[in-house]
Amino acid sequence: MKAPYTIFGQTKQVDVVVYKNNQKIESTDWDEDYWIEIPEDWYGLMSSQFKDKKIRIITREEWLRSR
Repeated sequence: MKAPYTIFGQTKQVDVVVYKNNQKIESTDWDEDYWIEIPEDWYGLMSSQFKDKKIRIITREEWLRSR
């Protein structure tokens, strides 16, 4: 499944990848988006602000590849 994501003034359809409590899950809904610019950004998923929330991950590489 793909869904739109807007950043840098441009909207693209990107794959929906959702994590909950730092584990990838199958889901078509999410609570928040989280942009991953560099590999170190993945550590942010362990933040207490994301506990028990479904977080949609958008990586820079995926966004650049998308239309």
